[in-house]
Amino acid sequence: MDRYDKVEIEKFIISAADEKYRDFNSKLTKTAYLLNGVRIPILRKYAKGLAAMEGLDEFFDEKPPCYEFCMLKGMTLGHLKNIDDDKFFRLLRRFIQDIDDWAVTDTACCAIHRKDEAYRQEAAKLALSGDVWQARWGYVAIMTNFFDRDDMILQVVKGRAAEGYYVDMAIAWLIQVLCVKNRGVATELLQADFVSPTVKKYAVRKIKDSLRISKEDKEYFCALAQNK
Repeated sequence: MDRYDKVEIEKFIISAADEKYRDFNSKLTKTAYLLNGVRIPILRKYAKGLAAMEGLDEFFDEKPPCYEFCMLKGMTLGHLKNIDDDKFFRLLRRFIQDIDDWAVTDTACCAIHRKDEAYRQEAAKLALSGDVWQARWGYVAIMTNFFDRDDMILQVVKGRAAEGYYVDMAIAWLIQVLCVKNRGVATELLQADFVSPTVKKYAVRKIKDSLRISKEDKEYFCALAQNK
């Protein structure tokens, strides 16, 4: 298949479906999309091929008929080559409109590795959005690519325009990663009054669960969050 074909993609999804995985995944997501149960590594491999096809504008314009189709859109973004910024951001914004699930957001966003100024500005803008999935994408993008941009991190956490579990947990996840990659900003956020008690509680949970943070650092960072 050299050009996007919705029917062919749907045939692939049906053929690769795993009932046991579908039942497992249905317990983790609240998506309104139909779940077929295709495993992530299989989707990633297929997305790599999709990224080389013609007709991607049509692909991204398509309303996803199922969860895996939506996931493929996001995964394809991370494999696009020789694409200018205007088109990349246009496709990204189209895709985010389809998202209704944390796993799609995180899987697609973590696959995009860009440290350029254009993506930095886009990530900051998304983080401050009032839309939950735009905001979560922004924080995960910052966590993945801009964890060393101290002023930016403080600005988007202090000035966030969206709240709720999925955004708060994204900020908590960012703080956990900062405990490993940017201790100074992690310390500042865990002590800051502008970080809500809920976010700090989630951050403590994430820190305790981390395999990359030593026991001593877990005690240190958790004490900061709990004002001890």
